[in-house]
Amino acid sequence: MKLQPSIWLRTAYARMWVRTKSIYGEPLWVVVTIGFPLFTSLAMALLYRSTGLNSAVGFAVLGGVMISFWGNVLWSMASQFQWDKQQGLFEIYISSPAPITAILVGMSLGGIIGTAPSAALVAFAGWVFFAPPINPFWPGVIVVFGLTLAALYALGMTLASLYLVYGREAEALNEAIHEPVSLLSGVYFPSIGGFSPFPFALQVVASLIPLTIGMDALRRTLFALPGLPPAGFDAIYLHVIALSVMAGSLLVLAQKALKALEERGRRTGTIAVRQR
Repeated sequence: MKLQPSIWLRTAYARMWVRTKSIYGEPLWVVVTIGFPLFTSLAMALLYRSTGLNSAVGFAVLGGVMISFWGNVLWSMASQFQWDKQQGLFEIYISSPAPITAILVGMSLGGIIGTAPSAALVAFAGWVFFAPPINPFWPGVIVVFGLTLAALYALGMTLASLYLVYGREAEALNEAIHEPVSLLSGVYFPSIGGFSPFPFALQVVASLIPLTIGMDALRRTLFALPGLPPAGFDAIYLHVIALSVMAGSLLVLAQKALKALEERGRRTGTIAVRQR
């Protein structure tokens, strides 16, 4: 019994180290990880400034920071098990004593650590080029940012199990949902609340995405917005509750889904069949 925590922690650490190393071991991937959110953020910031919406420049910079993590969730977390399956690694996972949950947590931590420098560079470049006005409530920023990442990577864990079922369609699904989710989640402009251009029904749908709640809460804690109460926990407590529920629910769902797939794989052997 005493060995189980040790095995779990060692597995999570090993997977985290490999994920972090893989992100920065390929120069082209480093350029893509940094360049895509950076140029998207700068383009939106220039658009806002050219139309006189200087107060929205900070939104664009924040969107570039968060889209770095959203891309990592889709292309590194959700798709990873499918790629491992194609390479014959997933059958090693399910036949080894290493807990699948530890592998997923290690992937998540490695993704966060590997993506954080890219997100920080986007934030730094946006601040240097545009100096957006901010009025931060740092305790709220830290809490919301942590919960948003927890909910996003829990979503990535859930998608990882679903992509094992869909097989080669996983990459096509990523392509299909990346931009629509970015649009609905408020990466480019506020998608919920009084500043949203969307009708109420679409705002309700957008609110089911963890990134939407996180973006709205981060805006409230980073910027002074007209018509909204001053930054503080009283202005974001509903966001904190929603993100906590989302993160917990998605973690439980991911664990149950992977457990079901693991049992199916051990029983039938079909989960480890490589598709070409």
